[in-house]
This record gives sequence, structure tokens and C-alpha cells, in this order.
Amino acid sequence: MNVVLIGESGVGKSSWINAFANYSLYDSLEKAVNDGGFFPIPSTFTVTDPRIGTQINISSEGHVDLSSTQITCTKAGESVTQNANEYIFRRGNTAINLIDTPGLLDTRDAGKNSHDTDEEHLDNILKLLSKYQEIHAIFILIKANVTRLSDGFQYTLTEIFKRLDKSACNNVIFILTNAASTNFKTDATQPILQRFLKNNNLSIALPPAKPTIYCFENSTVKYLVECKNKIPHDDDDKEDAEKSWERSVRSTQDLFGYLCSLKPHSLAVMVSINDAINMVYMISKLALDTMVCIYKDQNEIEDKKSEAERLKQEIMRNPRSFATDALNRLLHITETKVVYEPLGYTNVVCESGKCSTVGAIINPKICCRACKCSGFLMYFCSRMSWQETCKACGCRKRKHTWRTTETKVVTETVYRPDSAVIDQIVDSNAALKQINEGISQFENRIKECKDEKAKMLDICAKLNAFAHQNALVGALSADDGLLECLENERETYAKSTDTRMQANYLAELKSEYKESFSKAKECRYGVEDVPRLIEQLYRLPMKGHDIKMAVDKYEISRRTVIEEINKSKKNFTFNRVSSIASYFS
Repeated sequence: MNVVLIGESGVGKSSWINAFANYSLYDSLEKAVNDGGFFPIPSTFTVTDPRIGTQINISSEGHVDLSSTQITCTKAGESVTQNANEYIFRRGNTAINLIDTPGLLDTRDAGKNSHDTDEEHLDNILKLLSKYQEIHAIFILIKANVTRLSDGFQYTLTEIFKRLDKSACNNVIFILTNAASTNFKTDATQPILQRFLKNNNLSIALPPAKPTIYCFENSTVKYLVECKNKIPHDDDDKEDAEKSWERSVRSTQDLFGYLCSLKPHSLAVMVSINDAINMVYMISKLALDTMVCIYKDQNEIEDKKSEAERLKQEIMRNPRSFATDALNRLLHITETKVVYEPLGYTNVVCESGKCSTVGAIINPKICCRACKCSGFLMYFCSRMSWQETCKACGCRKRKHTWRTTETKVVTETVYRPDSAVIDQIVDSNAALKQINEGISQFENRIKECKDEKAKMLDICAKLNAFAHQNALVGALSADDGLLECLENERETYAKSTDTRMQANYLAELKSEYKESFSKAKECRYGVEDVPRLIEQLYRLPMKGHDIKMAVDKYEISRRTVIEEINKSKKNFTFNRVSSIASYFS
């Protein structure tokens, strides 16, 4: 069974996982104490030792720190889980793969007007889920003594549910932590849940209709750690711990029974939308690079047209002033193309305006070359710090992306006049005729460039409208992938006076794109529209084939890297699962 664990920061998810492990493994608190307990997540607590009357630090591994000045535990209320982890528990023949996720309403977003860290957490949570075909349940953890519908509570649940299709409501289970504070009763919390579900039109049944709320006490974990470190307890402490243990074990048994009765929820729709949104971002970035190339080519063609007009006027004034070699150089048309070559490994790159450099196109800074992360989740990259920034460049994680390909720019000739015809020109009339043909070619090419750019913007606007309307995966802000890329590249070009014209061009593109996006949002797009729109992009006469080739190379390279990552993960996963599973056998 695959179970996703979600909750606000500070709700006690890590403690609940440790408590759940012990409730599942041991029949009695006495046996758990005698065995020293089981702690999938190492824990540290600050307690007062009644024997010496001072604060000490104790750990689930049995280590004691007598120094009161060196506090190693997590600060109260601070977000503990920074990335998604998986833990496997067994009860009889049933194995539960518990997917722990970072807490929402992250403490690092406190005092800000945004939820940047929460958006990154949500993005990584749902990317992790996309590797599963199905999940059996979504555990929503809430403190049992909640008495009002706080902003954090609402944000947590709405951000989760709006990213999952409605059928997932059948697999939602509410876990109330620290339930001893309410004597394991749901009287305070259930009405709040009921009101929230009604206000948001969510069809999640609550007791007595369905047994979807379970109460657990987390403090037994601290009690077990204290016993392991030989901290004495009086009779009242033991009695309280025993009562919490017995009631929590009953909840565990009931929860297992209900889990086994649930029909798994398929993630096929979510996975397809995840793939589509990833494609939207890649297409947007590729289209932007291509539009920058179109801008370069268009400027060069317009310069050649102006030069051809000047030469035409000069020949008309002086019929003898033409040279065939000048005509040969002037009248051919070149095209700039973006080519993607597979790397065979993954680079983490920063696309911020601060770090990117200007070449034929914008080149991002490589912050981690041949990254050894265990998956396409930047939380596992050693170059990324816990403060959500990159150690290599200092920019936020959201400015970074994965690259399994290397971008190159090549130039090809797409039109060249017949050199034999030019070589045979012997008078000004023939030269003027050839120049007029060249000017006509220039004008047609300029029109093609403008039409192609407009079509790309329109298709990208529709793709990103789909992403906004169907954002089940990926944290989409008010802006979309193309707008973010546009702004990053505009900032990079604006840094130099030599590239100020490109910056102005990107500002114009941004304005045109916003207008196209505003129109696109008036229509509704579904998953089935994505391949149709992408096919339209591939059929563009100038750049369509190049874009398709780049996408194909990217996909082949991405799959190759993922296969290599999965091969390297198998032994680790097997050993990890075996060690935990054997504990429960």
C-alpha cells in the first residue's frame, strides 16, 4: 500500500511516523520499552533530568548530552522534514509504504507575502507521486486540539486538494495528533473539518458515515526515548503513557482495517498531466530560444535588405558600379538553429538573470555538473542548502532546473542565388533584376519570421493556459514558465549595453505573449488538447522540425539518465526496505 502523509509544519508528522512504527510493531508499551523502541526517523529531545534538575539533550539512539548550552534538537515549531522520504512498515502480510512529505505553511515562509517554499514542496511532493501507479490513501495530519479554521489549515488543504482530481476524495483519511489533549475525542475538530469540506465542495465523508478520522498520541515517542536514556518516571507518567499507548494501538488496528477496505486511487490522470506540464515548460523554453534566433535572423535579413536597396540605388546612379562577388555575398540568406545534444548525465543549472551569460542565446550557469542526486528532485542535490538556496550561486532553488542536454547554436544557409547566373551578369539591368529578386526573398523571409514568432507565442499561450487550468502537479505561480524564462533572459541581456536591443525585443515579446495568454484563458483546454497543440508547433514551416528533433533528443536523454539513476538506486532501496521490513517480520 502506498500512503501519502501531508500536514502543516509543526503538526508532528515525524513524531507520528515514529509513534506509528512502534504502535505497529509492539503489542505493549512494556515490550517497546524493553526493546528500546524503533525510530525510523532519528529524534532528539530536550528534557529536565529530575535527578540533577538541569536540562539535557537525549536522542533516540541513546545518546545523552549533559551540556545545557548545546541544544541539538529542532527549535519549537520549526519545519523538520525538508524533503520527501519513504518508509515501509509491515503488519502481518500487509506492507505500507508511507511517503513522508515536507510540511506545508513552511516556517521559512513566515512573515512573507508568498508561499515560495510551500510551492517548491508541493511541486516535489507531486513529482514524487508521479512515479507511482496508484495510492491507497492520503493521510492529512491535524492537531487534535485545533479549535478554528486557521489560514495555515485552509492553505494546506486547499493546495493539496486542488492538485488532485476529485476521485481522490474517497481515499482521504484525517489523522489527529496529540490526541491525549482532547481525551482522544474529535468533538472540537470534526465540525471545523465539516465546515471546510462544505465550503470547498469536497465530498469527503466523515464519521459516522465513514471511519475517516483516527486519533493518535505522539508523546509516547518522547517517553520511549526517555526510557532508552534511563530518565526516571513516576507512576503518573507511566499511567499516562500506558493509556495513550493502548488507545493509539486501537486506532492503529482500526486504521489498518479501514485501509485494507479502500480501493486504490489511480494516479494515471495526475501522471499524464504532470508529463504534459513538464512538456509545456520545455516547449516554452525551446520556443523562446528559437524566437531569439528568429530575431537575430530577422535583423540580419533586414540589414541585408537595406544594403541591397543601397546597392540598387548606387547601380542606378552608376550602372558600372557592381561586382558579382558583392552580389554573391549579399544575396544569400542564413538561418540560426538551436540544437540539443544529449549529455548522458544531469546538470543542475541556474537560469536567473544574475547568473546566466550572453552568447548566441542565453547560457545558464552550471551549478552542479553531472549531479549525483537520487532522482529529479533538487532537494537531494548536495549543492542545494536547507535554506532553499544554491551553494554555488546563492540563487533560490526555483531559479534552477535540470538539463540532460547541451544547447548549441548552428547557422545554415537556406537561400543562395544561382552563382552561375550571377557570374554571367554583364550589365546593370541583370544586376538590378537579381537584386530585386533578392529583396523579394528578404521580404518573404522577414514575413515568415514574424508569422512564425506569432504562431509560437499563440501555441505557448494556449499550452500555458492549459497548465494554469489543470495544475494538478507543479506549483504554478501567477506567471508561467515562458514568462519566467522571458524575464530571466531580459534581465541577462539588459546587463550589457551591447545586448540592450535584445532586452527590448524580449520586453516586446513579453507584452505580446501576455495579450495572447489573456485571449487563450478565455477557452478551456483539456489533456487531449496538449498533443494537438504540440503537433501544431511541430508543423511550423521554419522551425517546427528543429523543435521536434530537440524534444525527441531531450526525451531520449532524460530517459537514459533516469534509467541510470534507477539502476544505482536499486541496491540502496532494497537494503533500506529489507532492514525496515525485517524489523517488522
